[in-house]
Amino acid sequence: MKPDMPRIADFIIGGTEKAGTTSVFTYLGEHPGVCGSSSKETDFFRHEYSGNPYQDRASYARHFSTCSKRARVIMEASPGYLGEAATVAPRISELIPNAKLLFILRDPVERLYSSYNFHKGRLDIDKKIHFENYVDKCLAFDRGEADADELGLGEWYLKMLRFGCYAEYIRNYNAYFAGDQVKIMFFEQFTSDISGFMKELSIFLRIDINFWDNYEFRKTNVTFSGSNKMLHRAAITVNNRLERVLRQRPRLKHALVRLYKMINQAREGYDPMPASANETLKLYYRPHNEALRKLLGKEHLPGWSC
Repeated sequence: MKPDMPRIADFIIGGTEKAGTTSVFTYLGEHPGVCGSSSKETDFFRHEYSGNPYQDRASYARHFSTCSKRARVIMEASPGYLGEAATVAPRISELIPNAKLLFILRDPVERLYSSYNFHKGRLDIDKKIHFENYVDKCLAFDRGEADADELGLGEWYLKMLRFGCYAEYIRNYNAYFAGDQVKIMFFEQFTSDISGFMKELSIFLRIDINFWDNYEFRKTNVTFSGSNKMLHRAAITVNNRLERVLRQRPRLKHALVRLYKMINQAREGYDPMPASANETLKLYYRPHNEALRKLLGKEHLPGWSC
């Protein structure tokens, strides 16, 4: 890269949603060898990419304007990149052919339920839509039996079911990037051994692994609901508008979220998944999980229910 060329990401956390990407982005952002984008999810390769290499490099670079030349790794994290691999993979390859990519995969049954509760907590999904009903809507959309308008949900949330069919999306990235550029890790590994997960990732990124020995791993992006709906909606709006400011100050954001929860949190977490929906989803994902297992050359997928 020429000295006067603006720096852009050379490492991308590309998915998947509700698999710890926010936490990993936050933790890496505090490593002295890493600098993250001003907003975690730039979604540049989904929404801003034009195909003009000069224009795209300049536009993309604006997301990393706060990064110094001393940072070894420049990163962003847009979980939507995995599910839209057919479009996004060739775009990343064109603009950043030497990029390293991380995909954190989670048991797709648990991931869908977590996604549903997260978006319901953010008021994206009406609380009157119970999970069984949500799964039925996603299946109808997936089979082409009804469109988003007929189902009364945004298309993105209906695609969440299909986004758990990981093998087809990983194949897209494998077609454009060498094996040593793509790292596949598991959410279940992350939750059972955060330090070990971060050290393994640090080896992939070639940054100091000893940083994590005394690091305080704080919870981030935990699903919770608000007692007062209007106040909760206002808090979400403020959080979105201050994303660029708070993303550079994770400790401040952590303190503000903790304070907000004291004021307006109804509950943290969610009820167990209904058994009938669990069985329906296991049946749906079984062949896709088997395809992933074979693709990755693994005997089993760690901690997955199907």
